[in-house]
Amino acid sequence: MNMTACDVCGKIFGSSGRAVCPACRKLLDIVYEKARTYLRDNPKADIRAPELAKAIGEDIRLVEIIVAEGRFDSKDGPQQTEEEKKRQRLLAEIEKSLSSPSEKNQAYSTYGQGRHGRSQG
Repeated sequence: MNMTACDVCGKIFGSSGRAVCPACRKLLDIVYEKARTYLRDNPKADIRAPELAKAIGEDIRLVEIIVAEGRFDSKDGPQQTEEEKKRQRLLAEIEKSLSSPSEKNQAYSTYGQGRHGRSQG
């Protein structure tokens, strides 16, 4: 665990990746919910971080940190990110391989039968 300065308050804390302390993380979660609600209620608004911060009455720094974390990616919208598309394709391939008709019709045999062509009898 590394010691890191919080991006919001500057307090030093032990972190394993995130650069926001637990207290500020709770604050960011509250700001995120406000922003998400505002954006959901105003879907046609073409808004940037400064306008969003002003609209929800929060510090622009907090909104910029939330945006930088990627919390407003297209997960809340109808579009999918490339990562989500890759996951969906992989899931479809796995499901296809698990339920392929060739496996269902395949006769099961023991190791010896498959390896040496021997049948028990």
